[in-house]
Amino acid sequence: MFTSDSLTQSTRRAVLKAAAGALGVGALGGVASAHKYTTDGPHGDQFDGNRADAGANTDVVGYHSLGGIGSASFAGSPDEPHYGGLSEFRVHDDIAVISAFSSRDETPGRGMAVLDIGQFTRAESREALESAELTVLSFYGNENDGAACMDVKLSDDGQYAFISKQPFTALFDETELDLDDDDADSGGADAAALEVVDISDPGNPEFVTQTSLSVWTLGPHNAWYHQIGGAEYVFTTHGEDGVTGGINIFEFDRESGTLELVNWWNYSAELAQPGTETDTDGGEAYAHDIVVQDDPRFGTPVAYLANWNAGTRLLDVSDPEDIEELGVFEQDRAHHSVPAPTLQNGKRVFVAGHENPSSHEDEGHVRNDGESGHYYLVDADPIDDVLSGERDEPVYLGASSTLRDDDVEPATRTAFEMYEDNGQTELDYWILFESTEQTFDETPGFEAEAADDDHEYEGFDDFNLSAHNLDIDADGTVVAGHYHAGTRFLEITDDFALEPTGYSRVGADIPEDASLEALSTGTPFHWSAVVRNGVTFSSGINEGPQAIAHDDVPVGEDTPIDADVEREADASLFTAGQTSQVRIHVDSDEPVQVRDRIPGDWAVVGGDVTVDEISGGDRTVVTADETVESDTVRYFVEVPSELADTGSYTVGPVEYARPDAAGEYGGGVSANNFLWRKENGETVTKTVVGLET
Repeated sequence: MFTSDSLTQSTRRAVLKAAAGALGVGALGGVASAHKYTTDGPHGDQFDGNRADAGANTDVVGYHSLGGIGSASFAGSPDEPHYGGLSEFRVHDDIAVISAFSSRDETPGRGMAVLDIGQFTRAESREALESAELTVLSFYGNENDGAACMDVKLSDDGQYAFISKQPFTALFDETELDLDDDDADSGGADAAALEVVDISDPGNPEFVTQTSLSVWTLGPHNAWYHQIGGAEYVFTTHGEDGVTGGINIFEFDRESGTLELVNWWNYSAELAQPGTETDTDGGEAYAHDIVVQDDPRFGTPVAYLANWNAGTRLLDVSDPEDIEELGVFEQDRAHHSVPAPTLQNGKRVFVAGHENPSSHEDEGHVRNDGESGHYYLVDADPIDDVLSGERDEPVYLGASSTLRDDDVEPATRTAFEMYEDNGQTELDYWILFESTEQTFDETPGFEAEAADDDHEYEGFDDFNLSAHNLDIDADGTVVAGHYHAGTRFLEITDDFALEPTGYSRVGADIPEDASLEALSTGTPFHWSAVVRNGVTFSSGINEGPQAIAHDDVPVGEDTPIDADVEREADASLFTAGQTSQVRIHVDSDEPVQVRDRIPGDWAVVGGDVTVDEISGGDRTVVTADETVESDTVRYFVEVPSELADTGSYTVGPVEYARPDAAGEYGGGVSANNFLWRKENGETVTKTVVGLET
């Protein structure tokens, strides 16, 4: 079996090509053409029908039902689907993963699927998508039918998947499953757990480890992977009350295959180690989702925590064991908040998704009479003063216009008492349905509903029309899963408006009994959307994943880079004051920029490199002055001569990027090729012997 240590980028791509060929990659299989629009049924069921078919400026260029292993034309027909619900879709170059909320007897024991999407991510033009197919390479098992695989994230090199599991399937009558031993021969049995899967051989995913804390009742709802200081971390979110609520931070060790809990945080306790007596109010607002990026201006790892009625909270996580709050945007129902992967027209911004569970529940403090949930564009530049050290206290980024409307009171002010209201609001917002007064005639993508004289928009129940998960590309393209509204495309304009540019509300005609019936039988029903190389991949809860092309989003500008990068140094043990030569060997299919990271108190004393200190002073970035393709970069470092104590220091990871990389730092929902790429497994531990030992 190939391992993460032995499988290089080029070798892995060759394995994928061979696997795709063996699994039958042929002509694109189209979705069924029968239409049944979704306005049938009584009040509240308007979007719970079989299929919708509408779009603007978009085409569905790929689809897979996840019926079985193989290409779309071989094993991805809508009439042979996955039975149960699907959830999060994530991408890394040629590979994608999708988590399975549930998996019934017809397709039993599934927790995740691994797909080859290389024909889309490597397409050099829109025309190349005409023959492209999604291919399922493998299914990874789930031994516990009570466990819903809610969320999945990938490591920076795509070698590992991290699955968030919660005991939710019983809520949707999805636990009547008779598993034989060979139906699910991998995966952990705990229903509330964070699970790690090795997908370095994408055709044979293997269980690595699973952790379940004693304080977890429902387990992690969502998670995020990020490298910090040369180590790998997974951040999980938990919405239960009390000390369970908030985020947990785990360090992942590849060599030992372990997850170690290193910290827990919520907004009222601010910081407490697990087991410490602390304020229990922190969990009263659901810690729903989290995204971490290397800040595009300072390089500091910053977390964007969607904390439900406690707003979107920005955290400095450069030391995962000592988290500090940077600022907060006040809103209700903060569900999924994503920073732009790089500065937009010189400004740091993020988009905060605002979920509505049901427009027919009047909680008395929010405007939800038929509205379908906002996407807010928020200015995060005020955190500059905190990141630069000019300000000690976190900053207030304003409150959503939803909360500033007349006669609207926030759910609670408890989470914001330390902040002084500055009167600011978001830069802009977008919403599909403002209220039940809005008609289908006024809503793009609902022409079929508008033509039906017997039905008017009356709101929705059971999340059927809520906003959900989103992604942002380096050029400001926002793609958003919006349940029955499909996938919506927005643009962050130069003057910081959030403008709609198109949508795809196309559903596959799968058998109704294959769907997550307790939630919805309709298609489309999109959980999430991510964009790579100009192609948007949307996760259909009922129907499976789609690949969507937008008329105004170019294809072929973000293809993967096939690069193998390896660091070599003089020694792993040396004394204080000693000089060491570092050699970075590069074998790439195109010229790339290369850079390394070293401890902040080490000095670069030679080499054609540029040195920059990351905010906080604990890490230094060393960047080669010239691009390389097949060559070696050399530079020299010196450990401080006054070092007295012997200690271990982490060097790396090595990073690479195209010469026209967008900014020095950044990142988003998944790694893309407009930005710097971290090479996992390339961190090195150096032992330095102090002068007094």
